[in-house]
Amino acid sequence: MAKQFAFKDLLLPYVVMVVVIFIIQDATYFFFLAYISIVSLVFLIGHRLRDVNICSIAFLAMMPVLFENIIFTTGLISLVSEPGDRLIQNSLIYGIHLVKELMILVPLTYRVEISKKLFPKHKIKYTFADSILPWLCLISAAMSFFALVENYMRNGKGYDITFFYYAFDVTGYLNYSMFCGVLVVLTFLSYKEAYDFKVPSIKRTK
Repeated sequence: MAKQFAFKDLLLPYVVMVVVIFIIQDATYFFFLAYISIVSLVFLIGHRLRDVNICSIAFLAMMPVLFENIIFTTGLISLVSEPGDRLIQNSLIYGIHLVKELMILVPLTYRVEISKKLFPKHKIKYTFADSILPWLCLISAAMSFFALVENYMRNGKGYDITFFYYAFDVTGYLNYSMFCGVLVVLTFLSYKEAYDFKVPSIKRTK
């Protein structure tokens, strides 16, 4: 039997297209504004559904962006480095990103156990997001670590290595986009379960 083509099948290529546009335009501000808006909407829908699982995951997904804005946007650590201090400045930038990922990795990994202790009266359960998001966070932490090592090899030892330097922003965009995608799908499934919402299909049913 042929598979019906549904709107959800367009989700992945649409997300990829949007991310590529943001990368090409270097629209960091608008990207994070869109990310915060989507995650906030997911949190509000989760609150409306009384789904603590969605709310807690959305809250954890918001923390890295808030952390970055507090550290970098306020000027505590500058994102601009001069030729004489690139080793130290870049080490601070990549190091902060690594600490951020490791800090969020622990609550993401033990999200269910922590939620059960904080909200004992609510229905806490494992979701597919609890299996995917820690891995995304771990991959992002690995990218920060390798960028940190590469920075030392490039600016400390003089080797011409720039792979992780150029890939860092792209993987950051992709990581946040996948976080958003997982949250949107999780919210959609929870909404469907709560209201028996059927997935719309483009193909005409016979």
